[in-house]
Amino acid sequence: MNLEQWLDYILCLHPNEIDHGLARVQSVARRLGLTRPAPLVITVAGTNGKGSCVALLDSILHAANYRVGCYTSPHLLQYNERVVINGIPVTDTELCESFELIEKQRGDISLSYFEFSTLSALLVFQQQALDLVVLEVGLGGRLDAVNIISADVAIISSIDLDHQDWLGNSTESIAREKAGILRKGKPVVVGEIDFPHIIGELAADLNCPLFRQGKEFKHTHLHPKAPADSTQVWNWQGKTPSGADIELQELPVPALHLDNAATVLQALKLMPLGVSHAAVVKGLATVQLCGRQQSIRDHHRSRNIILDVAHNVQAARYLANNLKQIKQNSDNHSRLHLVLAMMSNKDHSAFFKALESVIDIWYIAEFPLSRCLEAKELYGSLNAMQAKCVGPFASVPDAYVAACHEASEEETVVVSGSFFTVSEVLPLLDLPESGGQ
Repeated sequence: MNLEQWLDYILCLHPNEIDHGLARVQSVARRLGLTRPAPLVITVAGTNGKGSCVALLDSILHAANYRVGCYTSPHLLQYNERVVINGIPVTDTELCESFELIEKQRGDISLSYFEFSTLSALLVFQQQALDLVVLEVGLGGRLDAVNIISADVAIISSIDLDHQDWLGNSTESIAREKAGILRKGKPVVVGEIDFPHIIGELAADLNCPLFRQGKEFKHTHLHPKAPADSTQVWNWQGKTPSGADIELQELPVPALHLDNAATVLQALKLMPLGVSHAAVVKGLATVQLCGRQQSIRDHHRSRNIILDVAHNVQAARYLANNLKQIKQNSDNHSRLHLVLAMMSNKDHSAFFKALESVIDIWYIAEFPLSRCLEAKELYGSLNAMQAKCVGPFASVPDAYVAACHEASEEETVVVSGSFFTVSEVLPLLDLPESGGQ
């Protein structure tokens, strides 16, 4: 089978799309002879910021000449984006060969799509001479398939309400699930200043050294590199494994959130690696991640575009803060147009409230997935909250074209609400590497 046929097959293999638990995937991993995919492993969990942390780690370590494998989900355009080695997605052939091995060894054990995918990534990584592997948790942490591998350093990027059906209805219960990636005696880096206390309690129980944003590490305000220079730089302060203070100065501002950059630098300082200041600077300056508050120009339609996969309230707040700056910096405080399509299980009302003060016009659409909220229902819900809505549109591309038509050349069109929303617009933009890290 080719890759598309394999993906269709594993999508239908298991009766439940999500089926948390490690017993089945561990059993198949043992049959495959899977041990550790690389000598060093960093696992990244969190509500938001996981993908950014992985991209930052990959960029900096690649700049330091390490061979790095990264496993992320979901993908935007091509499945291969999920399994990347040295910044390059692996080939269809490598993926198909790993799928075939898993199929031969699983016997009568049923695997979910994500479990099959995770075993495939680990197999591909184990067959390469990698220095380090970065694994992004798919959902939660404790019972996620990624957690069959013990990490040398655990990162928890942020905690907020999302996927409550699976993780619980409080930030404490969600944090408990995400802290399931901790391992006895191994350090954990928390990227949020105000995080649930349960993480600290579980870290203490497991004797895990705890490194917290705003406590053990932090980043200072941006400032010009020189009085006559408009280039913005920032400083980072953190700790070595022994607890000694360490500082990195005059770092370039990355295209991703500084909180995530600071978190990643602390994690790297806890690893037995030689990452020079020059490698950090190069990695920060060159990091890219499609769909994370990504500002681009649609040259076909002469419009400024921002792509953001935000799909929960915390991510919507981050996006709102960024959009406020854009609006304040514009000469005429021009309008912001938002193309929105969301999954049915998200808090649409709270998402709207987080963004209502900055978005002028909402273009409501849907994408072709059964779990997507119908556009007419989302339109009715936001319209009832006094949003200035246009639509509903039968597709995201239709909504996007309409937004570009309504927006002036100086105004900005934002595309958000889901990975699927962004992925529907990407083919319209003719970007050379729109899906890659």
